[in-house]
Amino acid sequence: MYYQSEFTWEQASGLVSTLVLEVTLKHLSDAEIQVLRGSWEGKTYNAIAEECHLSRRRIEEIGEDLWDKLSDALGEQVKKTNFRQALQRQWEKSAPSISSTFVKPSPPQKEKEANIAPTIDLYQERFPIETRCYQQICQPGALLRIKAPLQMGKTELMSKLMHHAQQEGYRTVVLNLRYANKEDFNNLDNFLQWFMTSIALELDLLQQVEEYWGKSHHNSKIKCRKCFERYVLPGDRPLAIALDEVDRLFPYQEIAGEFLGMLRIWHEEAKTSELWAQLRLVKLHTEVYTHLNINQSPFNAGYEIKLRDFNPQEVQNLALKHGLQWDSEQVEQLMAMVGGHPYLVVKALQMIAGQEVTLEQLLQIAPTASSIYRNYLERLWHNLQSNSQLNQTLQTIILADAPLEFNSQLNLDDAVKLYDLGLVELQNNHAVPRYELYRQYFRQRCQ
Repeated sequence: MYYQSEFTWEQASGLVSTLVLEVTLKHLSDAEIQVLRGSWEGKTYNAIAEECHLSRRRIEEIGEDLWDKLSDALGEQVKKTNFRQALQRQWEKSAPSISSTFVKPSPPQKEKEANIAPTIDLYQERFPIETRCYQQICQPGALLRIKAPLQMGKTELMSKLMHHAQQEGYRTVVLNLRYANKEDFNNLDNFLQWFMTSIALELDLLQQVEEYWGKSHHNSKIKCRKCFERYVLPGDRPLAIALDEVDRLFPYQEIAGEFLGMLRIWHEEAKTSELWAQLRLVKLHTEVYTHLNINQSPFNAGYEIKLRDFNPQEVQNLALKHGLQWDSEQVEQLMAMVGGHPYLVVKALQMIAGQEVTLEQLLQIAPTASSIYRNYLERLWHNLQSNSQLNQTLQTIILADAPLEFNSQLNLDDAVKLYDLGLVELQNNHAVPRYELYRQYFRQRCQ
């Protein structure tokens, strides 16, 4: 006897992962998965918050952000109350052969347990980067800056780092500036109040902080400092705070200057204050904010980690984790097109391992409109259209038949910005496209 297949949690979570990756170029965070799973099981935000040891407000923020991403991906309004139906419609539309077939009933529990494969950790270390991060976070008053272009694995490394800090007994707070609303960037007071409130929520200090904030007549920077000294830092456990997507501050020059300068001062305080030595800061960013006085900037203080591409051995390790028995020639073929870019490599391995495309087919269509990288490349292209000068500079580099030397045609500052964005490589006094994929794709678009 056979039963009609139902839309399962495994299918739903896989679909959401794919949709979010296509829209944001980022994988689901652990918190997003917990919110999705809890919502799938019909749990309230309060119940999910208790299970995740996060505040209800933070769970609501994560949930609203997740529903917004799914709304963008599905082209319809998605909420906590209707996301299951929206996902099932998309699943049936994209996989009719699956949803309309009949499957055998599930095997007995003992048989299922016997057939469960061990979970494989797909995170690929880039030695000695992780080791250095773990060492730095344990330094009193640490300021660790993780810098890399988009989709290079900054957030994944940060998650590993904060997990390590938790194992060391630290309190941890992760703040993604994407969760701040537009109104939070209206002025410095609004932003610092969001910053302080978000930290207080994570540490169950909201009541004390809100009472102090409402009564104090100091400016917002002093209020932040006093809140840290009175409520946040005291105790026998260090506090590690990770700030993700710091680049979101840069369009707001006044806020960026004051806030980043404040972080630099706090880092300097740790050299002479045992209390401030309890604070460990981690900042994730793509570019460097250059409008600050060099003596105020946190971008020339602390310890910087620049994420590099995967090397051939690391790509081969990843292929093995995806069930692919690749030799060095296959690794070289893939890297000749996409280098060791984490997102581009992993995306290729996922598609090849899923038998959706062969390596030969992938390499042939990679820079075309039918590429598995189409959405990723289109986003890079459209982002460039908002900056005509950078767009023109990239076109000059792309269309050159040899490495382009810095001269009147190629401005060094523009080349460095393109380097920060991960679009070009700088070789001595020359610039070249970072990957063959970029060369071919952008050359077609330029022409």
